[in-house]
Amino acid sequence: MFIIFALVLLGAMGFSIVLPSIMFVAEDFGGGEAMAGWIVASYAIGQLIATPVWGRLSDRYGRKLILAACSACTMIAFLGLAFAYDALTLFLSRLAGGLAGGLFSVSQAWVADTTTPRNRAKGMGIMGAGISLGFILGPFVGGLLGGGSVETASLLQPGLLGAALAAVLLIVILVFMRESLPPEKRMAAQPFAAEMRQWGAVSKRPAVSRLLVLGLLWMTAAGMFEVMMPLWVGDKLDWGPRHVGAQFLYLGLLVAVIQGFVAGRLSQRFGEVPVIGAGIVFYAAGLLIIANFGMVAAGPFAPDPLRDAVGALSMGDVLADLAGRPWLLLGLGSLAGGSSLLVPNISSLVSKYASVSERGTVLGLFQSSQWLGRTVSPPIGGALFQEQGANAPLYGSVLVLIPCLAGLLVWFGGSRAQPHKEVEA
Repeated sequence: MFIIFALVLLGAMGFSIVLPSIMFVAEDFGGGEAMAGWIVASYAIGQLIATPVWGRLSDRYGRKLILAACSACTMIAFLGLAFAYDALTLFLSRLAGGLAGGLFSVSQAWVADTTTPRNRAKGMGIMGAGISLGFILGPFVGGLLGGGSVETASLLQPGLLGAALAAVLLIVILVFMRESLPPEKRMAAQPFAAEMRQWGAVSKRPAVSRLLVLGLLWMTAAGMFEVMMPLWVGDKLDWGPRHVGAQFLYLGLLVAVIQGFVAGRLSQRFGEVPVIGAGIVFYAAGLLIIANFGMVAAGPFAPDPLRDAVGALSMGDVLADLAGRPWLLLGLGSLAGGSSLLVPNISSLVSKYASVSERGTVLGLFQSSQWLGRTVSPPIGGALFQEQGANAPLYGSVLVLIPCLAGLLVWFGGSRAQPHKEVEA
């Protein structure tokens, strides 16, 4: 588990290191918030297309080879981001990163291979803690490198560091990682038409199709806020990339602790479904707190536009600004708690509906349902932001979470044992 922890840590750092700056850079290339949303969504479009393919290939050729291929392609995509010079090259570079991004779904399959059904949520939680720690370090460093204000935002240094991290990730996989799927358990090669029929057959299973719907709803809601957060703080609080990085630092610390030490234990005691439901409620509460009280300061607050514009903003200034918004911290904490409870437990639940030879396929399909949510949420969030104001994406996320919670309780609320009945179906 240490290797997979290090693997997803480096992967999450590489992915998230551009987050504090990319929305500002995308907006600067022209087109407003709606166009920026489409540029950010390009990564999710690539993930939507490629994730089930990577998962299927890992079922056939093993996890290690596919993870190495994803890392090498990711390195190239980050170099494209570093040197993007207009909206098209930024879109294509981010799209290439998404197409290369089978890392997390194949890593989930690796965890499922090496854990029992009882301790799988704990294993997913350890993996989630690694991702969260990556989301602590990545945006924090990316915020420092990406510029002190909206005007000075840049992807050059974050993109180059992301490429370097992908190279380190490739070395870790090739040198230290062991294969979790032996040849005798791998899926035999099939014609493409047969592959498509198999994907269709898996996705049509009642429980699997319902989980795909829940994954789509959840990520639509989460993505609508997460992608718009930099623009929200820029509009409401006049904050830039370094403030965004500090917020990700705070979120990541909380998520790492909760996923690493709490989420798995709660699922062992109560089962995945109640914990997932609690996560949805906490996430919705956080959105409402931020929308209604996130701008409330603890005391006098006097921003210094000249200080921000010349890039003289120290990290101490940033942390002081963040500490002066206790309601914002409370809302972000509720978001962190909600996602920490939901993410590892819903992945664990999904994995229990797959046999050993098709875990990569099922988890890949589930990841694709989530990436479909990440595809539609940035354009929707950007349009809401542009037409209805900064708080509109937050309220939109809450509205999407309501049917997500209802579907979870109606479809899965009655039986903790149900997933085990379909494993070999």
